[in-house]
Amino acid sequence: MSERANPLRRLELPRRWEFLAERAAQAEVDPSEVVERVDDAARRVDDLLRRVRDGGGGVIEVIYGLSGSGKTTFLQTLPRFFEGVRVTTFPKERPLAELPEFVRKGDIPGDEDSRIVLIDRRDNPTAAELSEVEEVFADLLNVFRERGGAAVVLWPITKPESAAKVATTAWTVGRDSMADAKSNGQFHFKGIDPARYFDLADNTSRTLTGDGLEAFGITRTAALDLLPDCDTISDFYTKITELADAQRDDTWSVLRQRSIAHVWVALPGDDVKLLNATADALTQGTRSKIDIDKIAELIDRPDQATIYVADWKARRGKLAHLLRAIDVRLFGLPPNVSLAAVRSFGDDTLKARLKQPATNLEQSKGAMKSSRLYKAILIEAGVETTPYAGARQISRETIDEFLRIQAVASKDDKPLNKALGQLISVCLAEDAPDLKVTSEKRSLPGSSLQPDIQIELRDGEYICLEPTWRTSGTGVDGEVKPAQNTLSEAHLKKYVLEKATQYVKDMGL
Repeated sequence: MSERANPLRRLELPRRWEFLAERAAQAEVDPSEVVERVDDAARRVDDLLRRVRDGGGGVIEVIYGLSGSGKTTFLQTLPRFFEGVRVTTFPKERPLAELPEFVRKGDIPGDEDSRIVLIDRRDNPTAAELSEVEEVFADLLNVFRERGGAAVVLWPITKPESAAKVATTAWTVGRDSMADAKSNGQFHFKGIDPARYFDLADNTSRTLTGDGLEAFGITRTAALDLLPDCDTISDFYTKITELADAQRDDTWSVLRQRSIAHVWVALPGDDVKLLNATADALTQGTRSKIDIDKIAELIDRPDQATIYVADWKARRGKLAHLLRAIDVRLFGLPPNVSLAAVRSFGDDTLKARLKQPATNLEQSKGAMKSSRLYKAILIEAGVETTPYAGARQISRETIDEFLRIQAVASKDDKPLNKALGQLISVCLAEDAPDLKVTSEKRSLPGSSLQPDIQIELRDGEYICLEPTWRTSGTGVDGEVKPAQNTLSEAHLKKYVLEKATQYVKDMGL
């Protein structure tokens, strides 16, 4: 077991535009969503656009800044900060000598957008490129004087010597017909205010992964302590990634000696609308991971003083990281699915409570296999499955039948959990026969915990399924009295936290 690879997620913060664009595409988000406006740079670009718009012709400006300061990332996302702007990229693959013709052909008759041409991936121009700058700029000056030459050309450069040479050459070749007199062709890009580094990194992580920095063990206090050693946002990303890796390794050094537990709460309930509303409110994304911010709301309330809340208050800085380390999730389970389990595998006492105790096993398996919970189990086991299609409409008869069996849950839910586990087991026997399901309370290996249902994914790794049978409080005339609504967010927050507390403390985290 000690040779297992660390399964905990790594924090990934792309430090270059190319990597950010790639990760954003994988996450199916717009990369500009994680880029912040750099005010002084935005004002400078605005000045250049106004000059071209009001005075005609074109202009070239060197954007000088340290490597990793965010020059290219900011420039690539200018349309987010300016309306009516079209950014085209002059690619590295094309010789610098082709820049004037690229600008000329980029003019679109009738297009009213202001045009920006970004010279891409020449942050460190070669000696050969620097030697031909004067000739290229002479040709570019002629393009700027043409009818279709109205464009702002921006060249991000990292080395101060190279930036000065290019800017000086532009001014020498065409003075204010080529470069702007206010800057003599060069702007010093410093990036966003370091006080914003943490928030930008947190937003980037949330956008790309669904989780903020705290889920990777990085608190604001710990991150801000790193600022004095960071000259750029890239430096900051590097250091907090290193800190997150250290936290990840520390957590794994504890977990590797024990079982890997995925703590999943199953929520059988009667009211599908309320069931879905509660599950949706307390989870995030398509994988039903618990919404850490929602859980944290309970921890942070001053009026909460239960033992498990006090435990979490003491661990507040690790809350997000630990909930992700034990993979806490919440799945609503429609009444037809849990009822199918009882009808197929419930004991005689349970079935005696039902008006219709018999069922077809194939129908029961079909109900389970269509549930979000079951599909998540298959995905975690690496088995392909169809997307979750949503819960079907549930009849009043089915709801009443569920309420008849749910009424026994407060006194003894073991028979209910056992039936649920057995239905999962027969389904997995067909779809993932290597998975072993234990549907009676039995200690998790290397632990004193006894999950209601254990699903062994692989050696030493388990889905620990903890069902909690709930009701909206409606009754069945003459049979089940109306009761308190236990499907509310408040009830489930407390239950999830209590379960998470048990696992975290048992594992020594």
